[in-house]
Formats: sequence, C-alpha cells, structure tokens
Amino acid sequence: MVLCDTNILVEFYKNTPGIIQEFNHIRQDQLAIIVITQAELYFGAVNKAELKRIRKHLGLLNIFSLDIGIS
Repeated sequence: MVLCDTNILVEFYKNTPGIIQEFNHIRQDQLAIIVITQAELYFGAVNKAELKRIRKHLGLLNIFSLDIGIS
C-alpha cells in the first residue's frame, strides 16, 4: 500500500511527468490517502468542475481515517 500525501496528488493533478510515471507503476488498489488529504484537496479545488474531478479520482482510492497507526 502506498499512502500518498497531498502534495504528491497536487503534482498528479498538475500532470507532473515523474509523478504520472510513478503512478503508472502502482496498481490503483494499492494507492491510499487519509481523510486529511481528502479534505485538503477538496478545499483547494478552484471550481466545481475541479472538485467533481477530484471526488471522482479519490473515490477510486483507499481512504483511511486518521489513527495512531496512520499518524
């Protein structure tokens, strides 16, 4: 399982080649985020269309609650 931080996903949404290339080597079911990352991405969306796209993408990932093991 690969736990992605907010800044990694921001670079993904910017189509940063290195990030895209790395994500292509990881199975989608092996990508995860925590709820804080989810909230940060929702808050940072510049408009409703971007928010919709973010929600769609994040719906494909494992999303974990914040607990002592994750922190």
